[in-house]
Amino acid sequence: MSEAWQERWSELVSRLLRVQVAPAAGSEEEASLITTLTGLSQCCSKPRLLQDHQQIQDIVEKCVSHIIDPRGILVRHLALLLASLLRCHSLHLPGSTLVRLVAWLGEAFRYQRGQPDTVYQLLRALAATLRNTPNPAQEVYLALAGSHGCLTKTLESSSAWLNKALAMQCLHLLTYVGPEVVTEARQRAEEIFPAEVVSSIQRIVIAVVQQGPPSPTHCSHRLYLHLIASGLSVLYNLVVCAPGQVLGNIIVTACRPFAFYGLPGYSHGDLVDHCPTPSMDFSLSPTQDSDSSSRNYTNRNRRKRLRRKRAQPSRSTSDCNRGVVGAALGGMPVGGISLGLRGAPPATALANISLKPEWTKGRSQAEGQKNQNVSPLPSSSEGEEVHEVSRSAEPQISGSETDFSDFEGSGEKETALMARVRQCSLQAINAVIDKVGKQHKFSFWPPLMCQNPSLMTCVLRDPSLSVRMAALQVINTFLLDSCKVLTLAVESEGKSSYTTLGHQLGVSLRELHRCLALALLSEKFPSALVRTLKTIELLVENVNYSKLQPGLLSKLVTHVKYFMRYKEAVVRANAFSVMVSVLMIKPQVEELQDLLLRYQTPTATAPPAVLPPPSMEEEVPGEEEDEEEENDENLKKEMENLNLLSEGEDEASTGGEKTMVSWLVGRCVDSLLALDHEAVQGIYIQVQLQSLKVLNALVSEHLTLILPSLPLIQRVITVCSEAVQESVPSSSKTHHPTYTLSNTRDHQPRRIGDVGDGGDASLTSPDPGVVVEHTYILLGCLLGAVKTDLDGKTESCLSLIQAQQLWLWALQGPLQVLLTQAASRYKGSTTKASSTQGQSERCDEGSWRDQKVVSNADSTEGSLKQVVAMATVLSHFSPEVFESLGEVWAGRVTSTVHWLVTHPDPELRLAGVRAMAIMVGFSGVVANPGSLTLLHATVEAACDLLAQRDANVNRDRLLASWALANVSSVFELYKENWEESEHSGSKEVLSQEMLMRVLDVGLRACQDKDKIRPHGVRCIGNVASFLQPQQVADPSLVPLVTQAVDTLVTCASSGSNMKTRWNACHALGNIMSSGRLPIATASWRGQVFTTLGCLVESFKNYKVRIQACSALCGVTGRQEYGTEYLGVWRALLHGLDNAQNIVDYQEIRHRDELINQICQGICQLCAHLTLADAGALYELLQVHQDVAGPLMQKAYLSLPPERSGHVLQAQHRVEELMGCDALTEAQQQALLILENLTSISTNS
Repeated sequence: MSEAWQERWSELVSRLLRVQVAPAAGSEEEASLITTLTGLSQCCSKPRLLQDHQQIQDIVEKCVSHIIDPRGILVRHLALLLASLLRCHSLHLPGSTLVRLVAWLGEAFRYQRGQPDTVYQLLRALAATLRNTPNPAQEVYLALAGSHGCLTKTLESSSAWLNKALAMQCLHLLTYVGPEVVTEARQRAEEIFPAEVVSSIQRIVIAVVQQGPPSPTHCSHRLYLHLIASGLSVLYNLVVCAPGQVLGNIIVTACRPFAFYGLPGYSHGDLVDHCPTPSMDFSLSPTQDSDSSSRNYTNRNRRKRLRRKRAQPSRSTSDCNRGVVGAALGGMPVGGISLGLRGAPPATALANISLKPEWTKGRSQAEGQKNQNVSPLPSSSEGEEVHEVSRSAEPQISGSETDFSDFEGSGEKETALMARVRQCSLQAINAVIDKVGKQHKFSFWPPLMCQNPSLMTCVLRDPSLSVRMAALQVINTFLLDSCKVLTLAVESEGKSSYTTLGHQLGVSLRELHRCLALALLSEKFPSALVRTLKTIELLVENVNYSKLQPGLLSKLVTHVKYFMRYKEAVVRANAFSVMVSVLMIKPQVEELQDLLLRYQTPTATAPPAVLPPPSMEEEVPGEEEDEEEENDENLKKEMENLNLLSEGEDEASTGGEKTMVSWLVGRCVDSLLALDHEAVQGIYIQVQLQSLKVLNALVSEHLTLILPSLPLIQRVITVCSEAVQESVPSSSKTHHPTYTLSNTRDHQPRRIGDVGDGGDASLTSPDPGVVVEHTYILLGCLLGAVKTDLDGKTESCLSLIQAQQLWLWALQGPLQVLLTQAASRYKGSTTKASSTQGQSERCDEGSWRDQKVVSNADSTEGSLKQVVAMATVLSHFSPEVFESLGEVWAGRVTSTVHWLVTHPDPELRLAGVRAMAIMVGFSGVVANPGSLTLLHATVEAACDLLAQRDANVNRDRLLASWALANVSSVFELYKENWEESEHSGSKEVLSQEMLMRVLDVGLRACQDKDKIRPHGVRCIGNVASFLQPQQVADPSLVPLVTQAVDTLVTCASSGSNMKTRWNACHALGNIMSSGRLPIATASWRGQVFTTLGCLVESFKNYKVRIQACSALCGVTGRQEYGTEYLGVWRALLHGLDNAQNIVDYQEIRHRDELINQICQGICQLCAHLTLADAGALYELLQVHQDVAGPLMQKAYLSLPPERSGHVLQAQHRVEELMGCDALTEAQQQALLILENLTSISTNS
């Protein structure tokens, strides 16, 4: 049978290719050609006949180029053949052939417009052609979708609805562009579609979408759904590909009714205006409601509303709030409790609803009984597969997967088609909100989140899983980077004639909290649960809860905590991530503190002491085997006592035993140690990482609350840090001769790498090194929180002794590998230089094994990150704790830092430089015999890191520049220590070559990124002020010093980075106050004084003005001012007058400090006054004395005693000059004015 079809196909193809010219109308040749085309169309039903693509290309080119006239009757038969031929998805025609085919179809449309059947076949052929045309030319876009295009005319005319649906599908395929094309066009700033095409398609599609549904006699409901789904997809493609040419407000207004199409309780006719008159210029201001039904509040309407309020005085604000978002969920049963018809209950009404989610109900029942549980969502959504939608930043363009070629077939159910319409509508709305930008996207918040129905209606009532996830994605797009807008949200507002945006935000945010809580309770699909938890996370991160009424966080935490033990690891990880956002809320609110201590009993014991450091005694051989089983039992018993192994605990039974903090810590420990393997399924690496982040948030933001659980956190760090040795097979039995942690260490190395006998290998983490790395981050966060607590102004919750014990535990436990590695390397290098090979082999076994462990770990990137994380912990030392460790431990830490700084790997070297930048000023480090060598190594390492110019090392250069600036600020301290030592006078602390390199690196840093520039300015200022007079006179240093000062002047006088300007003024002040540079004879003196004077006089930033004034008056003598002395006086007096003229209201907090600094500077200038200067200052003082007098009096009253010395010096100098003989009139009057100004302090 197949051979017969093949013979017939070959015969018909050869007959068609033999035709040379177009047949005449009505001739036998035309009838024969019709028979041939019909036969070929029938043969196309056999896919095996369409394997020869070259043959098909010859057929298409033959028909459209030579023998078929687009005005003849053969067009219908050829269109039928083309539609059948081109439906083969594996067919790829050349671009030239496709262009000619599209041009022929477009021309045929113009002549066959009055033939519905022919138009139908042409549209089918065009759809098949566009499906195989990836990137049409500009002429194709204009011919098909321009203002006079064939598709546009088809949709505008009163053609059959089936043809309109096909034309809309063709527009869908025409506007589909691959993501790579969109990305390339954005990079080149090019337009994908012509502007005429975008305007034409947008106009006609919105008109089709907004018109009313047709009569069932003319168009079936399924066909209408296909038409609307294609139209909404076209709008989505336009927004993604041409965001600057579409009208976002009109698109959202047209798409919003279809987001609820088919939902029970909502009529489509009530949501859409069939005769809209939209304006073509919609404002995207965040304060303007973009909905077409919004009212313009005139004076007459305002008076009417006021009269209605007087007539109904009992109407409260809560009733008004319920009216804004009321009935969004009306009549829908959730959890077996009806929410009523008047409106959704407030979030506080959830106390009467079961707080356990659907998946926790009836866990002990059989599977058959579980399937009978009533869910608030219809069962039609079960089994529906949904793929995770990517972030809104990635362009997602709807493609040809929504091919509706068989509109009336039975391929899809009508409910599925309505769900697709809702999903396409939400995707288009999400694209508009994403492309409009964070400054204007909240103009769509009122119509989408505050009106009934809203997006929250879709989240709770839509039976389709894909639609619910699409609605959640729109809410995510709203919440992303929205903290600046959401901080305006308020709930309590006085009576007014209109509802403000802040009040709308506050009411809708409370409703959104309630909606997401109900969604967690009712949702059963893990993908939707993940999306809901991500939405909650974004909500918590961006909302300012200090302005909202309490109660929101408590409900969220109560619901989210159930999902921290969900069976799917991805859901558990997202639940932990939500808890991280809750714990990191800024500013902190009292509700969070009460929530974390909710279950605390009045008889709670005092916080336990810090886990003591391990003993320093050697481990007894054979003791590990004897105590292993006992330690396992002890740990398991302790975990059971802490209720960490119980999966089905009840709130009522544990309510009076422990706090929420201890429950969180216990849940994190349970996820990290994984003692109960039945409770953990699948790969749980993300759960472990998020558990460590929860502990990070607890120790960094709530250190006082986690003190009772601090020993348990220390144990977790110890257990997880042991896995750094598990990465090397030969290191499982590594012993440290000076490290023994009794009752804990023997069993801990097995917890991360092994799951016990008979355990599932899939339960283990695929990359335990990441867990170890984050464990050391947790350790650094803990020690950093302790440092912040000790340095705080309030009373510390930990004593210095406890902080010392904590550091000793860290050094002898988790950081022991790093210290031993540094010591063994140092010992090995020393032994090699001074001893024989036999002596070097007598190193103790423990040190050799530790060296082997870390040496093997250095060979992999993951192990290197672990060592970097260990080294970063050393940067959290505080001076008091470091000094309290003693000389031995301080020496070990210093040698470890030295080993890191000189390590060949750049990441370890950066970690060492970072630690040294913190400890460089500690007295224990400065007094160390090798401190100068360490200082030189640190400077060299920082300069090497700053010299890197790769694109991926911006963070490294930032840390290196910060470290170099810190290190250079203590050069003077090391110089003083060196001079006091026995090597005094032998050589300089820093060689001239090193100083020149630091200056050169600092100058290049001043031309780097904005974040690096302030540290470069600090660096060159510190080095320039450290230079000695003999060094400054060196010809090789003079150009660098001049360039450094010029760079500081440039950074102080230009740029938008205020931090750079402030640091430049500070550096200039250090240079002029050091007295080591020849300021009086320097060529740059006038430029420095002029620049600083302009800043003091009228700069907008008051902190920069304060620092510029301090630098201007820090000169040690009158001769350094030279001829600029009078100009400095003028700048200070003008600056004092302008201090009251505040341009930016935020600078008012620095105004008093600026006035005090200028008054202090005037007194410093008075201390250098001469009689000649007094005569020249008379006119200037006479002009400003009326303003300067009250301000200086106010400043004198507010200055602290330690800053009043300059006032006394100025008064003494004025009195001294007043006693001189032969004073001129100008000198005498000037001195009298200065005497009045400086004597105010004595009078007051």
